[in-house]
Amino acid sequence: MKNIFITASDGYRLSALYASPVYKKRGTIVISSATGIKKEFYINFAMFLIGQGYTVLLYDYRGIGGSAPDDLRTMDAYMHEWGTKDMNAVLKYLVEEQGLTCIIWLGHSVGAQLVGFLENPEHISKVISINSALGYWGYFPFPMKWLIWMLWYFIGPLMIKIYGYGVMTKIGWGENLPRNMMWEWRAWCLNKSYFKDSLNKILRSDQFCQFTIPITAVYTSDDFIANDKTVPLMMKFFPNSPQTILKLSVKEHTKDKVGHTGIFRKKFRANLWPLLMEVIEK
Repeated sequence: MKNIFITASDGYRLSALYASPVYKKRGTIVISSATGIKKEFYINFAMFLIGQGYTVLLYDYRGIGGSAPDDLRTMDAYMHEWGTKDMNAVLKYLVEEQGLTCIIWLGHSVGAQLVGFLENPEHISKVISINSALGYWGYFPFPMKWLIWMLWYFIGPLMIKIYGYGVMTKIGWGENLPRNMMWEWRAWCLNKSYFKDSLNKILRSDQFCQFTIPITAVYTSDDFIANDKTVPLMMKFFPNSPQTILKLSVKEHTKDKVGHTGIFRKKFRANLWPLLMEVIEK
């Protein structure tokens, strides 16, 4: 895949990877990452999609991977800017620079949660939401809910006090996060309505209600974050989008644990990736 840079509306440069198939071009897919996950995590799945005839773009949000500064303590960015600025920059690049439209937006977790911030969603044909869920800690099963409670009330604030940013690599939760992102994410996850209360402050309009692109929400049965309660609650953020919710029973397809991020791992190429292809092509 070709390394490129995409410039957001505020001038911030985002690191991205882009590739097109040589033959049988069938469409375009953006893979929009989960919180704290670098674009390289999705490369194997991206190459699988390219082999199926799709042009694919991967990118890092500001503050993550190739889009992060050398010192996160110098960064003042907020998580909502992944939607208001970064996602819009990626879509604009594909439409204006590559001349593409009817784009499939495959969002993993937060990568689907924030699509309501897209200013020109008419260029999106559909959204495939993977393990995207309302992140309120109290809606997670025992005992994980109390571990997440510890993260937000003790571990997270302590990280910021000691290091000046969220040192998520120390607890195995993906990439490190700038302090403002940690504080905003914390505020969302301690609220039963997640980031709904903050939308009016950020957008000053009910933009998510104006999002009418079809969404198919897929979640794995062994993911404690995306569960029977949190996935439907997240979909309520998009009341005017045609929606389908699909629960993927992991035990029917593999003996391995899939969880929140595992579905994109290469070992599931033969048993789970074809299921995702069915959703993409439907």
